[in-house]
Amino acid sequence: MNYFDPTISRMISIGSKEYVLNDKFYLKNFSTWDEKIRDWLASREKIIMGEEHYLVINFLRNNFAHTNLHPPVRAVAVELKKQYGAEKGSVKYFHTLFTGGVHQAYLLAGIPMVDSCC
Repeated sequence: MNYFDPTISRMISIGSKEYVLNDKFYLKNFSTWDEKIRDWLASREKIIMGEEHYLVINFLRNNFAHTNLHPPVRAVAVELKKQYGAEKGSVKYFHTLFTGGVHQAYLLAGIPMVDSCC
C-alpha cells in the first residue's frame, strides 16, 4: 500500500499560477484552489465534469470553509437530494459521479489532507 507522506510536496504550474500539492496531489493550501486546478485534477482523475460534479464540489468547499472538517458522503447525498430529487440523492448515485469515492471529491474540491486517511 502506498501511504501518505506529509513531508512530500510537489509544485505544478498552470498558466502563470503555481499550486503546492502533497504526495497524493491534494492541495496543501485550501485558499489556492480555483477552477484551473479543479479541471487539471479532474482530467488527471479522468472525470468529465458536469452540473452535479460542480454542485458536490461547491458544497464540499462551502462546508469545509465553515467547519474546517471533511464533510461525510451522506451529507453530500442529502444536498444532492435537495437539488436534484430522490433519484440522485443517494450515496450510490454519488459514487457514479466520483468512482474513487469521497476522497476523490475532496481532491477536486481542493480540500487538504493532513493525515494518512487518504
